[in-house]
Amino acid sequence: MGLIHARVRRSGRRIMLAIDYPRYGVGQLSRIVESTMEYVAGYKFGLPVLIHHGIRSLAGLVRDYPDTYYLADPKLSDISEVMVLAAEELINAGFHGIVAHAFIGTSGALDALARRVKDLGADLVLQTSMVHSGSIYTIDRVLYEIKNVINAVDPEGLIAPANKAEVIKDFRNSFGWRHVILSPGIMAKGAAPGEALCAGADAEIVGRLVLTSPNPIDALKYIMDRQSEYLRREDTSCVEVPLSE
Repeated sequence: MGLIHARVRRSGRRIMLAIDYPRYGVGQLSRIVESTMEYVAGYKFGLPVLIHHGIRSLAGLVRDYPDTYYLADPKLSDISEVMVLAAEELINAGFHGIVAHAFIGTSGALDALARRVKDLGADLVLQTSMVHSGSIYTIDRVLYEIKNVINAVDPEGLIAPANKAEVIKDFRNSFGWRHVILSPGIMAKGAAPGEALCAGADAEIVGRLVLTSPNPIDALKYIMDRQSEYLRREDTSCVEVPLSE
């Protein structure tokens, strides 16, 4: 099993903090990580931040705080040769996992990427659907094919929207607990904190609601409380987590 299982699933923390906006300097990002790492399962760095700062600048931050999980999210969707080169750069900079789109398929794309990422000791995380409404008419229409891709590639993690709980449940029913599932879309996209966890996700991804708060720690604690309340209230209908997990 990959590092995402140890550092995210087994951490007992149910929030992954998304850092997408380049308005923060590297020093600010460092302070954000230092102040929040005891509350979150890890950090997902989006493409705007990766482009603005460059991965060599972010590599110093990753080295300074090694005891957490760093997921690079460029949402790779290209031929294998291009994606492998991008993944090598990100992993060499210290990122533990790489996000790629599942819809691009296996042969000539995700097959080679998965092998290379594994050889480098990192995790491949597949984006299976998206939170925006337009994805209902595109990606979600081929979810049965995406499940075939997941079976073929066997990534360490999946990203499935919190506002599509039925997709998360479908993956858990289909694959069991083989993959760590991360879910964006709570509050900002209509899902309640805890809703994705109830459906079977390992952690919920949140960004702006924490980072734009006057007190990010209070915002994290508020979301954690809301998650706990939801899970208590919906206990009988939630996906049961195996004791071994």
